[in-house]
Amino acid sequence: RVLFRSEEAGVKGVFNAEGESWKMHRKLVAKGLDVGHQQQFFPSMIISLNRLFRKWNAHAIKDESFDVQKDLMRFTVDVTTTLAFGYEMNTIENDGDVIQQELEKIFPVIFSRINAPVPYWRYFKLKKDRSFDEALLKINGLVDQFIHKAQNKLIKNPELKEKPTNFLEAILVASESDGKVSMEDIRSNLITLLLAGEDTTAHTVAWIIYLISGNKEIQKKIQKEVDELIQGNIANDYNLVNNEFKYITAVAMEAMRLKPVAPLLLFESKRDVEIKGYLFKKGDTILTHSRFAGLQPEYFVNPESFNPERWLIKGRKRDGHNEDAFTPFGGGPRFCPGRNLAFLEIKLLLSMLMKNFDVEIVTPANQVEEKMAFTMMASPYNIKLKPRL
Repeated sequence: RVLFRSEEAGVKGVFNAEGESWKMHRKLVAKGLDVGHQQQFFPSMIISLNRLFRKWNAHAIKDESFDVQKDLMRFTVDVTTTLAFGYEMNTIENDGDVIQQELEKIFPVIFSRINAPVPYWRYFKLKKDRSFDEALLKINGLVDQFIHKAQNKLIKNPELKEKPTNFLEAILVASESDGKVSMEDIRSNLITLLLAGEDTTAHTVAWIIYLISGNKEIQKKIQKEVDELIQGNIANDYNLVNNEFKYITAVAMEAMRLKPVAPLLLFESKRDVEIKGYLFKKGDTILTHSRFAGLQPEYFVNPESFNPERWLIKGRKRDGHNEDAFTPFGGGPRFCPGRNLAFLEIKLLLSMLMKNFDVEIVTPANQVEEKMAFTMMASPYNIKLKPRL
């Protein structure tokens, strides 16, 4: 049985809604994350990317090793918060913002509760549970402030309804055409965006860097692609980033096959159902291992090898390459609405990194382990960057 429900983390949005309620949430979120809004938001992403380039370039000039995952988390926090609220953060160059500090207290507790044998927190609270509750209150309070400011901004500037400047404004505008949308619905989907966007992309890029850092051949292939497509230090053209970088995309797909950030997914049966001869009754929990199929030789040739080229051959279902066995963003109607944004960030980060630097992992590769804390991340590791001549 499901012991911990995401409603206990103040999340009642698209991630965990069902039925007609889910359809409303999905429509709301899809509107806020559509291509038009991403394109409009792109210049803000470039500001954060330039900050990260300057920071990494300083490390490279000084020949310093550093924890790359921390910087990737700062980048995704800055991007997600600016996208969600129009609230510009700069944790890349400054100390952590309140939102980041509170988010860091939430993920470990959610994961520990998912794996807890009993829901003790409903009867008594440990120190970490009290810290979790306080973090949620602060996050909710900040989100309510952002909602209030955005509502006033839309009233004073009605022209923004045609071109909202961030996710919050977009879903406030979308909610006006649907009288069923409450402030709680809006708040929950904003928190969902923060939780879902803050670490998944950062951990994916960290796994990619780990996998390519010991492979000079793949680094050179990425560098060849970015040298052909980018004139300066970074890719600052939305259409270029969105439509090109085919090899970087292949590298990302292969990394997600081997090191998916969500290798385990929990589902709750909404009715009695039989799957492969096993009966699951309504309310039963189904734990799925989403990485398993991607590592089977009947679906992918030499599944243990890191081979981005396998994604460059056309055809979803060909001998030794069955993309139906690969579901990093889920499938069906509940396919992750943030997929395009995630790939946009991945391509921006990797193209900037490989355009300007050669990458060397300092931490012994065999000491980098898989760690589960709601998502699957790499244990901390350091890299060095060498400026490309």
